[in-house]
Amino acid sequence: MTEIWILGIHMTKFGKHPDKDTVDLATEATLGALADAGVTMADMGVLAAGNLMGAAAGVGQQLQKQIGQTGIPVYNVANACAT
Repeated sequence: MTEIWILGIHMTKFGKHPDKDTVDLATEATLGALADAGVTMADMGVLAAGNLMGAAAGVGQQLQKQIGQTGIPVYNVANACAT
């Protein structure tokens, strides 16, 4: 079994963000978590994105493109409240 580590966390400010879409909010959370962990996307081996409302939208791949990370596996998770 491969070990998985959660090194950093981040949360976007709670509220309405009419100027941002799901990928913008995910980008903010991703970059904040990386900064909290003191690492960069180059240190990551996989990207996983959970999103219920746009399950078929490929949010993980959109996020990957927006933050400039390529070359690692991307998993989109959509599992109702368990997302």
